[in-house]
Amino acid sequence: MSWSDRYIGLPAAKLGRDWQGVDCWGLLRLVYWEELLIDLPSYAGDYTDPSECDEVSRLINAAEARGPWQPDHVIRPFDALVFGAGTYRTHIGVAVDRRHMLHVQGRDAAKLERFDLGRWQHRFKGAFRHVEGVVE
Repeated sequence: MSWSDRYIGLPAAKLGRDWQGVDCWGLLRLVYWEELLIDLPSYAGDYTDPSECDEVSRLINAAEARGPWQPDHVIRPFDALVFGAGTYRTHIGVAVDRRHMLHVQGRDAAKLERFDLGRWQHRFKGAFRHVEGVVE
């Protein structure tokens, strides 16, 4: 049994930030709080819809620039995985292991999916580790 099992099936909800429903950032935020006791910013008031690529990409870029995220090439559990669409960085998943992520997209419930193959492989932009969330 993995820590990720309890999040599978969590409903998708636009700007959702809790057990009632989440968007991709809301899922990362919930996992970080529940599993690592790290309180990530909500950003719920900083964009109107997760499908707004420009707004979401701007937030991801700003979060990386100001920290506390560090890029890492060796993917470990709880790393934030960033994916793009065109020139925008628009989707976040949570690494479960080197090949699988927990994520929610669109109206689909949270699920495990491989990110090293198929539709996610070519969209992968990088893995980022929160400085407080280093898990050995």
